[in-house]
Amino acid sequence: MSNVIRPTFGARPNPDAAQSPVVPATEYRALRLFGEAAGYTVALIHDEDAQEGSVFKVVVGPSDGGEVEAVAILPATPEGDADAEVVGMAILRTLELMETSRPSPESA
Repeated sequence: MSNVIRPTFGARPNPDAAQSPVVPATEYRALRLFGEAAGYTVALIHDEDAQEGSVFKVVVGPSDGGEVEAVAILPATPEGDADAEVVGMAILRTLELMETSRPSPESA
């Protein structure tokens, strides 16, 4: 996913940086589960071994528990945790809005 919200931690952004890999959901234990909507789960994980160092990642993946992908990467600081909360809740609310705006199968 090339549209990951990624901090630069004071360095200039690198447009050639590697994309966030899709990983099995079982590889990480969620610190916080923001919720499920529109068939997706939104969660927060702590990745101590990331290229950027210790970071929080807001991840999204199918609710069936298959794979997740990072959509935002933030420093593992109290401020990063607060920002991750805002990002995770915004993504969840967006999915909820998408879910409620879809026509039901009965009306199609």
